[in-house]
Amino acid sequence: MVDFQLPVVMPIVALAVFGLYTLLMVPLFRDRARVLAFFALLGIGLAGLFTWKLWGAWRGVGALETAHGMVRVDGFGLLVSGVLLGAGALTVFASVRFLQREDADFGEFYALLPLALAGMLTMVNTTHLMMVLIGLEVFSLALYVMTGMTRQRARSVEGALKYFLLGAFASGFFVYGLALLYGACGSLDMRAVADQAVRAPSPMLWLGMGLVLVAFAFKIAAVPFHHWVPDAYMGAPTNVTGFMAAATKTAAFAALLRFLPGAFGEQSSVWVPIITWLAILTMTVANLVALAQRNIKRLLAFSSISHAGYLLIALVCRPERAVSAVLYYLAAYAFMTIGAFAVAAAVGRGDARSEEGYELEDWGGLGWQRPALSVAMTVFMLSLAGIPPTAGFFGKYVIFQAAIEAERYLLAIVGVLNAVIGAYYYLRVLVYIWMREPEEEAVPAPWFGVTFSMAVVLVVAVVGTLYLGIVPEVLLRATRGLAAVLL
Repeated sequence: MVDFQLPVVMPIVALAVFGLYTLLMVPLFRDRARVLAFFALLGIGLAGLFTWKLWGAWRGVGALETAHGMVRVDGFGLLVSGVLLGAGALTVFASVRFLQREDADFGEFYALLPLALAGMLTMVNTTHLMMVLIGLEVFSLALYVMTGMTRQRARSVEGALKYFLLGAFASGFFVYGLALLYGACGSLDMRAVADQAVRAPSPMLWLGMGLVLVAFAFKIAAVPFHHWVPDAYMGAPTNVTGFMAAATKTAAFAALLRFLPGAFGEQSSVWVPIITWLAILTMTVANLVALAQRNIKRLLAFSSISHAGYLLIALVCRPERAVSAVLYYLAAYAFMTIGAFAVAAAVGRGDARSEEGYELEDWGGLGWQRPALSVAMTVFMLSLAGIPPTAGFFGKYVIFQAAIEAERYLLAIVGVLNAVIGAYYYLRVLVYIWMREPEEEAVPAPWFGVTFSMAVVLVVAVVGTLYLGIVPEVLLRATRGLAAVLL
């Protein structure tokens, strides 16, 4: 008997269909690639509409499953899907003029982005590890190509190659881990894995769990599995970098929440020490290395790694607090990270072969040349540093509070100390913007000096960052009870 309900997978289908349709339209709009942005936005918008309808259905009847349990739609996956779709829509707006300016206005970008989102939604709307692998590979392949889109830049090709090689290495760990889990459990459904972990755990089961965890550590860029991040972020076009930083981390952490607190929640004593030291290493190493960075993209790359460390703290807390804290933090992080990279894209200058304007010295006096752009960057830097009343402050607060309630005092102390270290290099950017003299040869730019589409991104990101910081209860209320539906 065929078990397939099309409405349950319509968000993924909409993204895949419009991604493939946009790819077919590329030859017709080779010289007008911006037209293809409309198709990408239409696909993302329809996926958002279907996600909203599924949210209403889930609230009424509970989790929806199809394809013999391979796809499972619940509140947790739908909320993460909303964050991913929002990040995708903002990225399309940020890319319309930026890619043209960088001599990288390839229409394929607007096909690859919806396909990447389709993979991410597949990854978060399932409890079956084979579907997680399929989603992981789909979005990773799209991102490999997007990273090397400015193929005449040696740095871009280098970053894409490193990302591809280490990504393939991580996929190998994932596949070997799945093989061992299947051997131990006879199934790749996380619910069956959870039952086996309680009834009859075995060395094969723990080794499989460890290999899958290593693969996730690569994707979230936890130390020491982070070496691809600085080069990939530096080489990729800035709009792609912002999407990678926000969306990849969101999808990977959502799947990791289902895998560890979900499937192995009853055996937390096995993996909690591993995650604890991963969190400490990730926060500390990333923040200390970030202190020495002079390039804004590389600084934000190590910043992204450090935030993965903060999120890892939540994983070892009580599941109900962990899910709420991680989902809130990921939504807040998407706004402030995409906004920060959008400002970097507006300030930086590039062509097919090189990039300029990303060194901190190039940002000297920016506050007096482009005040509106500088105010937006100030909001994002303050949020990344965790200073009220921004979303970043409350995101760190809920994570540290969860750690204290779970009696993870070491993680709370190390997290607070790392937040202080991080504040130093975030505030250093603001010192250059507002307290340094511009270079003598600098030419004053228009007061705002960005295109309409980029202005939309910055306004939405600023409003979202401030709104979630001032009224956090709206999102936190939506996350309550989602720990119970992880599996």
